[in-house]
Amino acid sequence: MTKRRIVKTAFVVGLVGLLLLPALVYTQVTGRVLNPRLRTSYPSLSAAVAAAGPNDTLLVSGTLSGANAILDPATDTLPTGLKIVAGRGLRGTLQVSTCPASGAILDVSDRLGALTIMGLKLVVPDLCVGVYSDGDISGGSPLTVRNLLIQRVTTTASIDGVFLDEEFDGPFLIEGNTIPSAGGSGFAIWVDGDSVNPITATVRGNRVGSAGQPTFEGILVTDAPGSGVLVERNIVDGGNNASSDIGIDVFFSDIVTVQRNTVRNFNAGIGIFILESTDVTVSRNAITNNETGVEVFDALVSNSETADTVVINLNNITSTVTGAIGVQFFPDSAATDTLDATNNWWGGNRGPRDVNADGAGGNPDDTFCPERVDPPACTTPQDPGTADDGNGLLVDAGAGAGAADCDVPPPAGTAGLVTTCPFRTSPVSPAGA
Repeated sequence: MTKRRIVKTAFVVGLVGLLLLPALVYTQVTGRVLNPRLRTSYPSLSAAVAAAGPNDTLLVSGTLSGANAILDPATDTLPTGLKIVAGRGLRGTLQVSTCPASGAILDVSDRLGALTIMGLKLVVPDLCVGVYSDGDISGGSPLTVRNLLIQRVTTTASIDGVFLDEEFDGPFLIEGNTIPSAGGSGFAIWVDGDSVNPITATVRGNRVGSAGQPTFEGILVTDAPGSGVLVERNIVDGGNNASSDIGIDVFFSDIVTVQRNTVRNFNAGIGIFILESTDVTVSRNAITNNETGVEVFDALVSNSETADTVVINLNNITSTVTGAIGVQFFPDSAATDTLDATNNWWGGNRGPRDVNADGAGGNPDDTFCPERVDPPACTTPQDPGTADDGNGLLVDAGAGAGAADCDVPPPAGTAGLVTTCPFRTSPVSPAGA
């Protein structure tokens, strides 16, 4: 090796060392929280909040751990307009090994106005919450949770990523977060109303779940009456894990729109589940490779029909899971209407099939879906004597063998069944996240 080459090699190695050394040192330094307005940094998030004023920004750099990483409403009151964001360089990380007494890393219930949390990484221990807000304390103050990475501290942990508990008013925005797994009993994102007051909330552009990993429920909306809840452009992946139960769940809520989501790989569970909820629109979603694509359960509260206000339109509902159900419907005991599941792509150009079309217990020709044979006009009824069942996913309304699960709405049709015609003869576009 020539003298010149030796010198050049030494220079390059030295330069690389100079470039890498700050990063290596930086990762070993305990995290800090900087308040740019005050030009002061703090060793803990709680101390930074205590010194902050309205509309301040707190920059979190490095890794805060243990008590330095948490916020607790017993000690921390957040000023209005506060922003807690990741500082420049490596993502600011909040990590605890044991769940705090409040039950969350960031319990931001005691806030005096709007709060934004953005860009942080949270490492959450078992049976703990990443970001939590209690409406009884917050008074419904606005909250934005954006672009967080929320991880489990171990592969056996179950966590709740973001939990709005008995909240109201708002608005609340949960956007762009990544939660690779919530565990076998965890909820990635939970929007819970107070059962009385309206809540305005948007859950948008989040990535929940990952291959092989369990997430018991991806996105859950509960007890939100007279509300405006929008769930859109999320990717929710059950990971084909047996512990993954439901992708998107709407439970005892009102005025909820579920649109342009991709919900997939709940191969032992349900893509989208709607329980005793009114004015729910499920539209332009890609609902793929689930054991059940969409389930509407209206039979829990008798003589209280809600499914007549549920609309499942313009979705791609497909699956490679053996025996998969496209739409399952449990009607109210006093149902007066059919479930509207029209204009969907069922994975076959002749529409959906009846779950009992070829089963025993009755003439298979009497158990058929779709209810019409000439889309898109859908004016020609099926002939029970020669009915040609569809070639897409199954529809199950509990009609049983010898009875069709699909029909037109009353008075010409039968209440408590599913209306699927007109149906799409090719995939819907655009659909999914």
